[in-house]
Amino acid sequence: MQEPWVNWLLEQLLILGSHVGLFLILTLVLFALQRAVFLLSKNMLGGRVIYISAWVGTPIHELSHAFFCLIFGHKIKHLVLFKPDKHGTLGFVSHSYNNRNLWQVMGNFFIGIAPLFGGLLAIYLLTSLLLDDPQPLFKMLKMAAFNDIDTLHFLPLLELNNNIIAYLQNAYARSPLNVVIWAYLCAAVSLHLCPSKEDLKGAWAGFIVFIALCLSLMMLNQTLDGNYFAGFKNTINMSSMLYVIGIVLASGIVLFLLMCKVISLVFKR
Repeated sequence: MQEPWVNWLLEQLLILGSHVGLFLILTLVLFALQRAVFLLSKNMLGGRVIYISAWVGTPIHELSHAFFCLIFGHKIKHLVLFKPDKHGTLGFVSHSYNNRNLWQVMGNFFIGIAPLFGGLLAIYLLTSLLLDDPQPLFKMLKMAAFNDIDTLHFLPLLELNNNIIAYLQNAYARSPLNVVIWAYLCAAVSLHLCPSKEDLKGAWAGFIVFIALCLSLMMLNQTLDGNYFAGFKNTINMSSMLYVIGIVLASGIVLFLLMCKVISLVFKR
């Protein structure tokens, strides 16, 4: 028989997982599409084709790391926004911190995943600035935000995808150049917002501190009989729906590359 505190811990971890579940699922889908785009384009056009998107996406990726370094009090030693080398590095941020300071230790986790948030902000700003009437798109994403993983079904997602494509077709008819520039920039950001293995190397200790802090706040929340995490959950879910824009654009690139691959194989035969 399990101890009561073990049951409580498991229950709180499940609740915490449900708060960020949609965010994680959309991130993983976008990461898979990103890998597919890079693999297909590298096989068909060579490794340097990544620079087409990297010169836009990598600086946003690295600036996101740097911004969170400042928030958590880390000292930035070097900041390279975009400088490809023969090892495959496109840019980097090196930083130092006090490992006795729990705030700075937890910061490693957020610094590691910072491009996810920086990418979301960039997609939001690009959409607001470049599309003539972005509010219907934002409203569409907000209404489609799923509160729980159980409500995540294929048909509503397919309908959302079709609605976004229809919106973009109408926007293109009104202002084709703006939509093309927007699509290119958002796709470039989306393809470079996922953290790399190097980004996550030092993040695990910070993740443990973050989970401990969340559990402490959840215990306090229960003690005060509040529901403060509901707002956090809704904000995370609505914000993460911006990833759908990147998913739609990345899916289009994957389909295009697959079509080109099939056509090239047919002609070779």
